Amino acid sequence: MKAQTQLLAARAGEITSEMEHCAEREGLSVELIRDEVAAGRMVIPANRVHAAGALEPMCIGIAAKCKINANIGNSAVTS
Repeated sequence: MKAQTQLLAARAGEITSEMEHCAEREGLSVELIRDEVAAGRMVIPANRVHAAGALEPMCIGIAAKCKINANIGNSAVTS
């Protein structure tokens, strides 16, 4: 069975196309990306359903160029 998430894939030792893209974008090895995701020190927010074919994965974490992800702004929908 194919892993459903980047985390599950990484923990199973799999390398996904999103990990490969992130490795190329960051100038890091794909094995480092996989290991950091598996350890919980890096995330790849890559929901294929929400992207509608326009997915450009990036990684966020200690070893990546991007250390944090923040969505600051106002929304028409309030909680």
